[in-house]
Amino acid sequence: MNHLFSAMQVFLKVADTEQFTRAAQQLNLSPSRVNRYVDDLESRLGVKLLQRSARRTVLTDVGAQYARGCRTLLSSLASVEASATRASTAISGELRVAMISGLAQQGFAALFAEYRASYPDVSLYVTSTESQVDLVSGRFDVGILSDEMVKSITHVSRTLIRSRLVPVAAPSYLERAATPLRPDQLDAHRAIGFAAWGRNKYWNFTGDEDYCIRVSEAFVASSRMMQKQLAIVGAGIALLPECLIEDELQRGDLVRLLEAYRVSDDGMNISLVYPSREFLPGQVRAFVELASEYVARGRSGPVALNRPQGGDGDDL
Repeated sequence: MNHLFSAMQVFLKVADTEQFTRAAQQLNLSPSRVNRYVDDLESRLGVKLLQRSARRTVLTDVGAQYARGCRTLLSSLASVEASATRASTAISGELRVAMISGLAQQGFAALFAEYRASYPDVSLYVTSTESQVDLVSGRFDVGILSDEMVKSITHVSRTLIRSRLVPVAAPSYLERAATPLRPDQLDAHRAIGFAAWGRNKYWNFTGDEDYCIRVSEAFVASSRMMQKQLAIVGAGIALLPECLIEDELQRGDLVRLLEAYRVSDDGMNISLVYPSREFLPGQVRAFVELASEYVARGRSGPVALNRPQGGDGDDL
């Protein structure tokens, strides 16, 4: 198809200049290449488009009719391409974002407000979820999700946050149970597990020495938000990503435990994900850039984030 369009353009140039040699010069092609394009067109159509002579080349009646059609077609094609190019650069339309539940309360709502203020022609739809997300089948343009939530096979991922796990409990729970001072005292406490880990999870700590504690999981939650709510109402001790509980720690709804020790588990990565790196619509590209800048400059709110480098973020 590209060859056909090129042949049409060459044919029109010959028709306009009335010479193969002059057309070749203006198109920066060899005369033989110009002849080949026209010959291919005439062979394809089975008609003579041009009458050649030593001094001048003129259109046949069929050639003149075909030339008018070529001009209309190529003009329409240029218009369609220009429209598509404007659509790819225009920052308007809809933007659908999937976001892990809990981040809106931790300052990310301000990101959406800033984006909407900067690009008022974009309709922004944000879906909070704790389920796995397939960006393509779910018709999402971009996601701010933990790594284990991303179901899409092919996607671009940029780590925004690496949040370590911290042990926490509600003051009401600690009033009924002695506050653990060392990890090996956790076996006397009720634990709130996370379903992704399975039951009887070992909790690993480093500090004055390494600890591998098999906790008794009185509750197992299928989501981080449920795990957090169970901890807030005093159901037990939970290991939670620090980025999801900053507000609760500041308000005193939750108390951080075992601060002299660090949980050895990998924690949770939250990434900016989108289906493709190439040919992003304007509104998607603008959001990706703004979200990266927003994290890089450190947002006002309970969690200060650092610029990701090499696709990675820093621990909170």
